[in-house]
Amino acid sequence: MNTRLRIGKTYKSQLLYIVLIPAFFVGFSFLYNPFGMKEYYQVGGMSFGFHFVILATILMAILAITRLVFSALYKHIPFRWWHYTIWCFGEVFVFAFFMALYTTLFYNGQFNYFVVLSLCFKYAYLILIYPYLFLVLIQIILNKDKDLNAEPVETLLKFYDEHKRLKLTIDPAALISIQADANYVILRYMDADRVKDFMLRASMKSVENTVAQRGLVRCHRSYFVNPKYVKLLRKNKEGMITAELLHPEVPSIPVSKQFYKELSELL
Repeated sequence: MNTRLRIGKTYKSQLLYIVLIPAFFVGFSFLYNPFGMKEYYQVGGMSFGFHFVILATILMAILAITRLVFSALYKHIPFRWWHYTIWCFGEVFVFAFFMALYTTLFYNGQFNYFVVLSLCFKYAYLILIYPYLFLVLIQIILNKDKDLNAEPVETLLKFYDEHKRLKLTIDPAALISIQADANYVILRYMDADRVKDFMLRASMKSVENTVAQRGLVRCHRSYFVNPKYVKLLRKNKEGMITAELLHPEVPSIPVSKQFYKELSELL
């Protein structure tokens, strides 16, 4: 119940609730006449079918509004399953409130509103629990299916040369920096306690997306650096900025002004 909720974020993904739940309410009430509802709603000179269609329309309108609000909030708030459970109970509560109001009006005030409200709570919750549970179970199954079929996350970085041949596989945490050098890139990394270089015949552009997704940041037109290896950023009298690294044997790396802010915020 405390796990992160994963459902569609768009309003379109909520249309199933808006359509299916009211349809279930009408169909279930017609087929099974729960709690003798058909007899209870033969009031005001109208058939029970008329009342059920009106109630289903009210339910659809409520869901159209609440699901619009939900889809807007869900894009910005990390909902948990228990939050969503409360939300669903709230939707049924609002429907029961309007259901009681509608019923009281058609009975011309013959019954106390709160007496009718208690009955409507029973009708609403005990009927609508089925479609809500069904839709939630379907969503859980879909989430589990996605998890089972998801491709495993690649933990190692793989570097290929210009001919797409694999040349180096490395833990991204061991990578210190990448430097462009003519038709090559120099990969500087930790191997146990030693700093090593590997020259790869490839362009900076060909490795940019791969390393940017694994924690390295661009600090210069010709350099990427792993922020965890940066000791400090130093600026000289001329305004030139360099990144001093934790390992003294590794030369400092130039930092362009356009990348200075992003790198400094990561230190």
